Amino acid sequence: MPDSVAKGNRLQVAARKLLEADGYVVHTAVRSVQKRGPIWISQTTDIFNAFDLIATRIEGPRPLRFIQITSASVSERIKKVDPVPVNQALASVEIWKWHGGQRRLDRRFSEKKVWLPRGYFQVYFKERNWEPHPDDRIFVAEGIAATAEARAPEPAPLAVVPKRRTKLLVH
Repeated sequence: MPDSVAKGNRLQVAARKLLEADGYVVHTAVRSVQKRGPIWISQTTDIFNAFDLIATRIEGPRPLRFIQITSASVSERIKKVDPVPVNQALASVEIWKWHGGQRRLDRRFSEKKVWLPRGYFQVYFKERNWEPHPDDRIFVAEGIAATAEARAPEPAPLAVVPKRRTKLLVH
């Protein structure tokens, strides 16, 4: 367990540095120490029990961002983040999934060597119904951002964003 806590702390610091490099002021969830029996436990209390970071800046796009950082299951984080009421016209709700590890060959190509990208955050937006998009990747190169911000579109008005994808019925 200590390894996963250390990894989570490292990812939060990396995300914080990326946001600060892009002009955001960032608030991080605070760690607290509690005594349980004979041992002391360091525990993080998430913001609204859902978010690791809140980032804000004056100019757009995305002047206010609520961010959950993960290296594990995105679906578990969606269950944690979705119940929190956030006006999507004012703020962006995001899950940043870390894709790290060693370089790997893409096995779909047998004629040539194609390497899978590694060392980036995949950003999932609530306004897009949590659908991933290759343009929403923030690459990190040895602690320095290769790209400071995800190339996401401007937040759409609430009336335009569909809740679910439906198939078009043709009669």
